[in-house]
Amino acid sequence: MGQEAAQNSRFIDRWRRPLVAVAALGLAFFTTGQAHAMHIAEGFLPQWWSVAWYVATAPFFLWGMRRIGAQVADSPQKKLSLGMSGAFSFVLSALKIPSVTGSSSHPTGVALGAILFGPSPMAVLGTIVLVFQAILLAHGGLTTLGANAFSMAVVGPIVAYWTYRALRPIGTGMAVFLAATISDWATYLVTALQLALAFPAEVGGYTESFAKFTGVFALTQVPLAISEGLLTLIVFNHLVQFNPELVEEKVAAEIVPARAGGASLGRRSIALGVFALILAAAPLVLVKGQSEWLASDSKFQMAVEDLSADYAPWFKPVIDLEALGLEEYEPYLFEFQAFLGMAAISAMGGWMIGRRRATDGVPTDGDMRTAYVVAAVAIVIGIAMGFADSEFGEIQAFYGALQGLCFGLLAFLWGYPSGRRAALRHD
Repeated sequence: MGQEAAQNSRFIDRWRRPLVAVAALGLAFFTTGQAHAMHIAEGFLPQWWSVAWYVATAPFFLWGMRRIGAQVADSPQKKLSLGMSGAFSFVLSALKIPSVTGSSSHPTGVALGAILFGPSPMAVLGTIVLVFQAILLAHGGLTTLGANAFSMAVVGPIVAYWTYRALRPIGTGMAVFLAATISDWATYLVTALQLALAFPAEVGGYTESFAKFTGVFALTQVPLAISEGLLTLIVFNHLVQFNPELVEEKVAAEIVPARAGGASLGRRSIALGVFALILAAAPLVLVKGQSEWLASDSKFQMAVEDLSADYAPWFKPVIDLEALGLEEYEPYLFEFQAFLGMAAISAMGGWMIGRRRATDGVPTDGDMRTAYVVAAVAIVIGIAMGFADSEFGEIQAFYGALQGLCFGLLAFLWGYPSGRRAALRHD
């Protein structure tokens, strides 16, 4: 009994860090309520500009395909980490987060992959995320896919990569945080530029128009960009901890020793996750009495109407939820996307951790039994919350967070033993 208790104690210490990462993603950002697309909406760019942005994005996409093939051929183990980077963007770009301006927007999640693999692979992964959203969620659009991909999947990763490279001498953690934060903001500045080029003001031209569209995104995006920077840092640390081969030796040397040095990385992750949660929850407190958070896309559409009163979108979404009478289900579709991404991240993370622990020869008797108990408690709470009803959006967000955490735990518990078995078979 004493030996089993000691093993379970070791389990709590060792699993706390990955579970903190899962919980930080779930608890900080799963929100329900009225949702809207936060990319340039379907049909909103004139046809010529729609084609132009497709042409501008295509070379980066093709080069990204080539780079992914080369990296996987050189290091097949990178497949999983590339997939996790794509899933991370899949999660964050699905989340509507309220801001202190009274409007909502979303992170991008592209910085993680850009830092680890360079900007070109994220041109592909980010575009795939946008295609999924455009077709199934009416989030963005096919006609505006080129423009949305250029801002989020091309410019965002490039800014993230070079910011990280430039700031790396001051410390890995600060460089990762600032790279993710700045790349998020840069994405929306480019979106404002794209809209300004398409809709110049009659008085003041492109400059006036750019200032108008920047006003929609700039202040709204600041706390969201900071939150994205914190979450990216959490996931980066844990990913490198169990896959040090992803980064340069000197970078790994800053992070990997935390595995053997106790719970320092876990405590830091808790602190960062709590701060991200505070940033996400602050608007609910600061902007009281707000039952609906007007999305950034709704605000820029109003700005377009001010600049071109007779302009109307020339193309409708492939799936028009409003026309189908299914508009009220939109937030649940976005939540479903977030849950899928959460499950993918957790499963792949569990696989990596299980493989690493088996490779290191770490004893695991009793680990899974303890983990299943933890998961069972989370599932019971999540199911109970799912049957509850409330008119308060912040409480609904809490329900969604718990349910998202359950998804993540279940996926983690599937991935962990799979990774262990893979490592043992390899040996």
